[in-house]
Amino acid sequence: MKNIFALLSLFCIVTINAQISLPIDFENDQVLNEDIIHFNGGSGYVVYNPQIDDNNASEHVGVIIRDGGDIWAGSYIELDGYLDFSTNTTLNMRVLSPYPGLMVKFKIEGDIGEFPSEPATERDAYTTATNEWEILSWDFSGEPTDTFRKLVLMFDFGNVGDGTADSTFYFDDIFQTDPSGGLAQIDLPVTFEDPSVYYSFTDFGNNGPTTIVETVSGNYARVEKSSAAESWAGVTIGTDAGFATNIPVTTENSKMYIDVYVQGNNAPTGLPIRLKIENSNDPTQSVETEAFNSVVNSWETLEFNFSNEAEGTAALNSDYPFDKASVFFNFGSPGSGSDTDGNGVVYYFDNVSFGSTLSVEENLFENYKVYPNPFKSMLNIHGIEGGEKIYIHDILGKEIFKGIGNKTINLEDLNKGSYFLIISKDGRKNSFKIIKN
Repeated sequence: MKNIFALLSLFCIVTINAQISLPIDFENDQVLNEDIIHFNGGSGYVVYNPQIDDNNASEHVGVIIRDGGDIWAGSYIELDGYLDFSTNTTLNMRVLSPYPGLMVKFKIEGDIGEFPSEPATERDAYTTATNEWEILSWDFSGEPTDTFRKLVLMFDFGNVGDGTADSTFYFDDIFQTDPSGGLAQIDLPVTFEDPSVYYSFTDFGNNGPTTIVETVSGNYARVEKSSAAESWAGVTIGTDAGFATNIPVTTENSKMYIDVYVQGNNAPTGLPIRLKIENSNDPTQSVETEAFNSVVNSWETLEFNFSNEAEGTAALNSDYPFDKASVFFNFGSPGSGSDTDGNGVVYYFDNVSFGSTLSVEENLFENYKVYPNPFKSMLNIHGIEGGEKIYIHDILGKEIFKGIGNKTINLEDLNKGSYFLIISKDGRKNSFKIIKN
């Protein structure tokens, strides 16, 4: 009898101590069906992995099936403890989606009141693959620790599910990471050159992806406003936590500067480029202004004066603690997609500063355009007038091609990887990072 009592006691202890905490992998009954709470037309369960492969060898995963209900239908899991964002600021999750471009809204909630509970905050990510496991990430930088414990998942947010395979979404491996790798938080001026700084971007409105282009003559940001982008799509410079220090805006000193390059065969001048600064902890405290490009296929420094707010937006209130900046290219118009075929428009920016400008000497694009990039065999250089010296180096600096005035280069025999193309003319050098697929 004593032995039976001891076993029962041990079982009770194990049951009481069983907790749902990150990371979640759905193995060993870590999460049960009753732990996945449905709402508004979404149903969640723990099931066998329908696609075990190198991208996800797990036996068990979660699934959410959306059938009718609301456009925000989904399921949530409540953790036994609060999320800690002091270091690991990003939530990640493995996802298997029936199609790419699908919005996955990840909302986290506190425990004040019944679901939906308060406080709450949410982020969006988009799938990129069809019926392939991939890892999506949501950056919750700047959010408080020991506040949130509900993980609310809304797949295909904005649409109503129909219960078919197109409304069935598998997920697994929910975990936290520190994407900065211990690097310093971004701050003004932003040059993309300091190896001790964590440079990142937060695209929104289906913008992007925004990336950093690294060349031997300097680094800069590349923005692609996709053809599916909203008219208000843009990119936050850094994470949602904003800059390390506040932007010292006053009514007397209210100007920021950005070096901008608008690239495209059919790119026009006069495109509205909007800059918004705000309080990362209160998005209602913001101010927006606009500048317009006067050239294309060339760098120029644009001035943004927050004393002249954009029409229909709030006036500058210098008492607000502005510590976050976002850029909107061709604000108010849909995106044009990639410039791979020479018809789209792509934007580059660099040297984001307050109060005074930074030099643009490191960015000497002239009127050159290298395409396609990435390439498979033939590489074209638009803008060659004759007499330019063309060099291609590998990442170790070894010269693998040299020519004069080449408009087209056959690199079919080149190994896959990253290289640097350098165009030299009249003592000035223009560098491009090129990628062989």
